[in-house]
Amino acid sequence: EVRWLVDLWAWRPFGRCGFLRLLWLATERKNGDGTMKPYYQDESVTIYNADCRDVLPDLSEIAATVTSPPYNTLGSRIPVNGTGKMTADGWMKKVGRIGYDDDMPEEDYEQWQQEIAGLIYAVTVDGGSFFYNHKVRWRDRKMVHPLHLVESFPRWNVRQEIIWERNGGIAHNAKLFTPSDERVYWMLKGDMPRVWNLEGARNLSVWHMAAEYGTEHPCPFPVRLPRKCLSGVTQHGDTVLDPFCGIGTTLRAAKDFNLKSIGIEKDESFCEIAAKRMSQLAMQL
Repeated sequence: EVRWLVDLWAWRPFGRCGFLRLLWLATERKNGDGTMKPYYQDESVTIYNADCRDVLPDLSEIAATVTSPPYNTLGSRIPVNGTGKMTADGWMKKVGRIGYDDDMPEEDYEQWQQEIAGLIYAVTVDGGSFFYNHKVRWRDRKMVHPLHLVESFPRWNVRQEIIWERNGGIAHNAKLFTPSDERVYWMLKGDMPRVWNLEGARNLSVWHMAAEYGTEHPCPFPVRLPRKCLSGVTQHGDTVLDPFCGIGTTLRAAKDFNLKSIGIEKDESFCEIAAKRMSQLAMQL
């Protein structure tokens, strides 16, 4: 099953020929046994250009996942050429151009995230870690806290809430004190981490680091964030996963620790950037 083809056939704004080309692409991306072909692969990194739900069931032995999903805040409603508070500066224009899939009914969004969390749990080793970056949001003028979401993830044990202090923020005249923080939830498969390094104990539970700007992705986290996560809970030979890998920041952090990594990303342009980053690092080693 390739679920996005089913969705697109129902939508079909591009016509029948366009759909047939997408069907051909989906066939080309499958191996003979039905598993997905990597978009990029080297000795330590594998990248898939796909919906993560179509790849996760084929994975195994994941020691740690570090990811930041779409936040379901505004993306698809941001016009490329906006007016007023939607005037397209560099960041707004980028989000509008990409058409970030980030404006689902909240119930659908939560079910989507719960499904993915369950799939990650199934392929994670006992004692493995799941670091989930999200933030406090406002939907229909009501605050939605990410803890409510992660507590609904099936079987995961929430170990700790970490505050990422971004040293800045954007409010777009929302009549709020400008939010400058996000959350990183550390979850475990089981009660205790399979690995705990003293390096991790040196990190406090509030991480001060500026957000990253000037990249092709509208909302990347800085590489220091996954480095801090991985420093505490991984060891040589482990495999790290990012099911929303964007331009490959988690994969880069895994390389810094000589870990194997798997990234999954639906946007092919982001996969291309991530693959170039990884190939350049591979040539330097």
